[in-house]
Amino acid sequence: MRVFLDDGGEQRLLGRADIPEDVGAVYELRLFGPASIIREQFTVGTVTHLGPSRHDLRAERVILLEPGQRPELLPGWQPLSS
Repeated sequence: MRVFLDDGGEQRLLGRADIPEDVGAVYELRLFGPASIIREQFTVGTVTHLGPSRHDLRAERVILLEPGQRPELLPGWQPLSS
């Protein structure tokens, strides 16, 4: 699944992570320690892309990070290649 930073409504592609497509609206990652204490929640949302024609809109399910969230925590994290 692709990972975007959502900063004030503007979404910027950061990379991709190995998140199952059938996950719900929130992907919860248990980091360490007792599962109920240390965890991070990531929002699963949609990003709309324009297709080849002006009437061709496509929605894609993605992980939307808030400012300050670290994408490196996501399983299989792969940043965009520079």
